[in-house]
Amino acid sequence: MDAAPIQSGAMAQRIVCDRCTDSPLREARISTAFWQGDGLVVLRNIPAMICPVCGEEYVDDATVVALDRMRGNGFAGCVAADPLPVPVFDFAGMERCGDS
Repeated sequence: MDAAPIQSGAMAQRIVCDRCTDSPLREARISTAFWQGDGLVVLRNIPAMICPVCGEEYVDDATVVALDRMRGNGFAGCVAADPLPVPVFDFAGMERCGDS
């Protein structure tokens, strides 16, 4: 998740995808998940820009810093919006998974 380049000249202030080079990005809200200690943490409603062609996601620097601070302090003072039960599978012994 990086900042996308801004075109100059006639296309000034048009934010485009780094991968597609000419696809204008659209505003959206995204989710991400990561491990925090032994637990899985999900963050949703993160403001971002998304390429409608390739799906590349971009988050601005201020949002990345805020996310890093939240994560760095272990989400102290934050209240979870919802509990999310997550199934956990152990790869060991799953050779038969998917067999009929």
